[in-house]
Amino acid sequence: MLQLTLLTRTGATAMAAFAAAALALAHVGAAQDTAIPDPSALDATRPALSHPAISAETARARPAEEEPAPSAPADAAPKSPAVEALAPASEPHAGDAPAEGSGAADTPASADDIADIFSKLGDQIYEDCIFDLSEEQINVQAALILAYMDQGAESAVARRLAAIQIQAPKLSAKCEQMRRAPPPPADWTTTTEAQERPPEAPAPTAAKPPKPVVAAAPKVPVPELPPPVIALTGKQVPAQWDCADGVDYVTITLNGYRRKLTGGEICNPFEDVAREVPASAGNFRLGYSITNGRLFVISDNPAINGQTISWGLSGRDVCRNNPDPDCFAARAVGPLPPGEYAFAAEKKHRVSWGPKTKRQVAAIYLKTLSNKERFSPAHIAAIKKRGNIAIHVRLKGEMSEACIGLEPKGWAYVASLIKDGRATGLTVYIDEPHPQIAEAPPVIVASSFSLTSLFK
Repeated sequence: MLQLTLLTRTGATAMAAFAAAALALAHVGAAQDTAIPDPSALDATRPALSHPAISAETARARPAEEEPAPSAPADAAPKSPAVEALAPASEPHAGDAPAEGSGAADTPASADDIADIFSKLGDQIYEDCIFDLSEEQINVQAALILAYMDQGAESAVARRLAAIQIQAPKLSAKCEQMRRAPPPPADWTTTTEAQERPPEAPAPTAAKPPKPVVAAAPKVPVPELPPPVIALTGKQVPAQWDCADGVDYVTITLNGYRRKLTGGEICNPFEDVAREVPASAGNFRLGYSITNGRLFVISDNPAINGQTISWGLSGRDVCRNNPDPDCFAARAVGPLPPGEYAFAAEKKHRVSWGPKTKRQVAAIYLKTLSNKERFSPAHIAAIKKRGNIAIHVRLKGEMSEACIGLEPKGWAYVASLIKDGRATGLTVYIDEPHPQIAEAPPVIVASSFSLTSLFK
């Protein structure tokens, strides 16, 4: 009986060991199932489960299996910093949380930068458009009405004619589209009905104490400016800029100076000329001659040196392109002084918005005054006090004091040369330095204006 009991215990022990081995092999097969998805390969990888007795015994000894939760093996070695660095970006480290100020928090700043870029681009396009009359054109238009009425025109006729003759320049397609675009809404925020909240009642505010009464300061009379040291009495417009015989005109008075206008335009304006300089010419300086208004190339390359680029006037009324020393020293009417000029150091500032002229201008800075032997000490002192020297476009009826006023096409091309850095500076001469190659100034002599139009 004792021997039978021992044999029974020995058999039970063997059977338990055999069952444990089968269970272990079953776990090995399950692990291989995840690595090899082909169902036909499952039997080959689990030979121990092919025996029916073992399979039945294992089924009775093992409860229903539940899918275990994934966990990191206890004996897994920690990853080195190099391995962590090589981990894919899409696999975050366990337990890591997004830091504040990273990821989505940077998106609004990037959007603001993009919006700022487009805003500046829009401002640049807008500044290239001239929608309204300039201050000088408004003054010219008002003076024209008085001049026409002095010639016998009725007030309504004079006003209508002046309004037709003095207008803002024709807009390009882009500028016209901007002018017709509706204004943007005052508030760009939008909400849905579900997001809208009922208006909150205003918080009660304490009554503000009455403001103390302060007596108005007495107005100090502004002393009148002394008359200019340099007088232009008796000066005459150079003959080449005066109205030709047979051209009808009226004379207006602007800032104390007389100006002849025919059809709202000055006499003998320049033709709109823009002659391109070959790209192979490289960089060069601009040259300008006071006596004839010619803008040309200054270069060491003899093939392009002296080549005409455009034509522009400088000076107003009796001092238009007038080399008289008194004109160079006269404020508000004199041409720009002779000498060496520089553009702004940074390219983005070389052509910018001029708040006084309300258009794009290329500011120029006098570095060296030339032809000092032609000027008295009083002339030189007055010249040094002049400012607002620039190159810009000239509009109908305008003239340009201490600047170079170019016609629209000429200005557009010269501005591009300055913006791109091809034109590196400006040298202004009193007399034409290249008389052998300089053409006669291309002026528009004829005019369709007739004084009889005042009485129609």
